[in-house]
Amino acid sequence: MIWQFVDSGVMDGFKNMAYDLALLDNVQDEPVLRFYGWNPPALSIGRFQRLDDLNVDFIKKMGFDLVRRPSGGRAVLHYDELTYSVILPAFMSNKGVLESYLEISKALLNGLKGLNLNCQISRDKRNYTRNSACFAVTSVYEISVDGKKLVGSAQVRRNGKILQHGSIPLKLHLKEYSNSFKNSEYLDKILEDSMTSIEEHVKITMDELKEAILAGFMETLEIEFIPLKIQVDFQKYLKEVKVWD
Repeated sequence: MIWQFVDSGVMDGFKNMAYDLALLDNVQDEPVLRFYGWNPPALSIGRFQRLDDLNVDFIKKMGFDLVRRPSGGRAVLHYDELTYSVILPAFMSNKGVLESYLEISKALLNGLKGLNLNCQISRDKRNYTRNSACFAVTSVYEISVDGKKLVGSAQVRRNGKILQHGSIPLKLHLKEYSNSFKNSEYLDKILEDSMTSIEEHVKITMDELKEAILAGFMETLEIEFIPLKIQVDFQKYLKEVKVWD
């Protein structure tokens, strides 16, 4: 099967989320896999997540972007990570949320196993909504290593199409993550026990991580990648992803 691929490089949080929305609106016959990074680091919150638990003063002090994702889920600090997004056209959206989530997780899993990481796909249906931080809990079909969450993902569907994007930390920034919330002392220990990063297990470069994930998708889903053909104009989506006007 033919998929389009783009490594859009490093952008700020608003452009990154607007770019995903532009792809979701414009994908037609061929799915898209996108890689990207964040500069400055950003805290992304789920589409319906409230700001009550956030330490906005700390976020501003650190110069982090605060951006609202089009997908659901809890807050993620994007800092020294590879972020992926998968955009599926309407004819591929006949599967349920969990079923499509599992297929993408299998591709990510096989890519990460190519780096000699002892990864697993979680089967536990845990309630993460009590935690404001996405990486505080490993939910069903998410990827973990030695019981700690390695990949956090979220999905949204619009006009019959699917966008799933997720965070693969290369390095941990636990203190900055927990301090982005008002209950930072409570979250410190939870995040330390619940999340991990690539660097804690193998020493690789970002390019090596990208190559591994690409290989996982190609082998698992029998994909041939071609360069992105969609003309991306994300400017009109910027307002949608802003937390404040």
